[in-house]
Amino acid sequence: MGEWGEDTLFLVVAKNHDDLEMGRAESNIIPKESWLVEPVSVAYIRTRVRMSLLRAPCKWVRASIPANEEARLVALKESCMMDVNQPEGLKRITRVARQLFDVGAACFTLLAKDHVKLISAEGLDCINIPRDAAMCAHVVSDQDFTLVADALKDDRFADSPLVQGAPYLRFYAGMPIWSKAKDGQSYIIGSFCLLDQKPREFNTEQLRSLQDLASLAREEFGAISAEAQ
Repeated sequence: MGEWGEDTLFLVVAKNHDDLEMGRAESNIIPKESWLVEPVSVAYIRTRVRMSLLRAPCKWVRASIPANEEARLVALKESCMMDVNQPEGLKRITRVARQLFDVGAACFTLLAKDHVKLISAEGLDCINIPRDAAMCAHVVSDQDFTLVADALKDDRFADSPLVQGAPYLRFYAGMPIWSKAKDGQSYIIGSFCLLDQKPREFNTEQLRSLQDLASLAREEFGAISAEAQ
């Protein structure tokens, strides 16, 4: 390896998956795990560097980019909802969810190319969150319900700035939100989720209730989106 030591940290950011695979195939110096694909936040890079200096594993796993990402983003744009903040119908549903589950926050989120937008939130400000720090990105990537009972004990999130710092998240439960695009296909564009600052259990009855509320939120989202188009 020449002048490079075994402890040298390499981080290479590729613009897309094709560049990522090409770079990995052509490089015999940079470890596979050091290759990243956009979008990548400054916070993630800083965390990787910090954990490398501490000689500790980085317990922050970025959600993979879905294979249908390009079409998914088109569907999100077609919804005309990225500029909407706290629509009353969704606000009522998130308010009920927060009270029903007795959690710190309940949110309806949309996953854009490089960030997550909270278009309706009870218990949190409607802010943009870097995509690679958002637990909602895993809902979209996995296309399924995502449960984090205790983020500090979960190797996917323990070193995330949203866990180590404000809002100090420990619990997350998120259901995927589907939206039908003009091409006739449905895509996951975000999530309906619960968050808390303390670890929690989540039983089957609670899962069914969250599914019901997520369905109501999806229907309300569709109605608001239709009016906005």
